[in-house]
Amino acid sequence: MFSKPHIAIVWTVVILGLCSIPRQEMPDGMGSDKLHHFGAFGILGALWYWAKPNPWWVIIGGSLYGLFIEVWQYVMPIGRTFDLYDALADAVGVIVAVPIAHWIWKFIKTYES
Repeated sequence: MFSKPHIAIVWTVVILGLCSIPRQEMPDGMGSDKLHHFGAFGILGALWYWAKPNPWWVIIGGSLYGLFIEVWQYVMPIGRTFDLYDALADAVGVIVAVPIAHWIWKFIKTYES
């Protein structure tokens, strides 16, 4: 199921949607913003790795997508700003997720046979 890119594509769009919410509509008290970025992009990295198991493609693409999101927030009239630390949290989330996704994929393949 995860070898198809459909879920990864949907999650990619969900991230764009969540990051496009205007600042005044953002709920307060949601915890660490950087942790949210790390987690969302970790999931993104795992889903894309399972769909297209090329770690460099996933890491570079996921990191560039995180940077794109920050530029998107800066240029859109939604009251959000560019935050390099958010982009860094995105990249770290992807980088951490890829080897974990690889390990999970190997584990499942081992017991699938």
